[in-house]
Amino acid sequence: MKDYYQILGVPRTASDAEIKKAYRRLAKQYHPDVNKGSKEAEDRFKDISESYNVLSDPKQRKQYDMFGQAGPGFDPSQAGWSGAGPDGVHYTYSTNSGDFNDLGDIFGDLFGMGGFKRGGRAGAGRGQGRPRPQWTAEDMGYGAAMPMDGSDATATVEVDFMDAIQGLQKTISMQRSGKMETLQVKIPAGVDNGSRVRIAGKGNPGQNGGKDGDLYLLIQVKPHHQFWREGADIYVDVPVTIYTASLGGSIEVPTISGSAKMKIPAGTHSGQRFRLPGKGAPVLGKKGSGDQYAIVQIAPPTHLDDQVKTTLEQLSKDHPYTPKL
Repeated sequence: MKDYYQILGVPRTASDAEIKKAYRRLAKQYHPDVNKGSKEAEDRFKDISESYNVLSDPKQRKQYDMFGQAGPGFDPSQAGWSGAGPDGVHYTYSTNSGDFNDLGDIFGDLFGMGGFKRGGRAGAGRGQGRPRPQWTAEDMGYGAAMPMDGSDATATVEVDFMDAIQGLQKTISMQRSGKMETLQVKIPAGVDNGSRVRIAGKGNPGQNGGKDGDLYLLIQVKPHHQFWREGADIYVDVPVTIYTASLGGSIEVPTISGSAKMKIPAGTHSGQRFRLPGKGAPVLGKKGSGDQYAIVQIAPPTHLDDQVKTTLEQLSKDHPYTPKL
């Protein structure tokens, strides 16, 4: 008899959170996509998922703790396993398939994601021997099948740098419950790498009247050729002539909302930062915006005529100095 606790490496007193944490760690390690062509890893992944499916369900875990796999109606080898994978997408495996399926989940072609195909009824189409008797929920005294809420799912969405700052409406096409759905999703202003946008009720379908799970879009922001972010603050390098840096003056600085004038004091050095208050990105979920920082990069002239060279040489003789480290 399989010891599901031993397979997941947790004690029998493990909490739901400990079981879930162990499953995520092992599922990532033995996932067939990570171990291409390894039958051993595939079998281990099946055992891990079967164990999680049983121990994560309070009723199945109670039955397993009381009777083990010999309990009435308890036959995971017939029923296959089903569970939420390490990335939150629901995976299923049916033992009547003969190999490990690697074809879409409920998302199908959504964002080019792959997954695992939902298995059919366990044991269907085997054509060998008599089917094993299966105990129903009514036989076990539980009454009608209990509603089961669908699990949440995640998908990665790539957005442009400026769209992440300003927000946008994005059209998403997804396959769900065998049908194509088109959604208009609002990406709020100020999202950044790692931000999550929740779409209620668009995750994995519930069973027996249970609620559908939610879909979470994981935001990935494309880098910008000029700006970069640290939280809600925006940074940009600005080239400054040696004359302006030495004598001071006013320069035009690009910002995410246009350009702004900024004063440069005399004696400014390369790498010095100047703050433009309120010129950063919106603070996600709050009022106000971050700041923008202009980082001065002194740019010497690239083409010097004889007169300029003579003047600079004379200045270096008359006013020598040693920069500080």
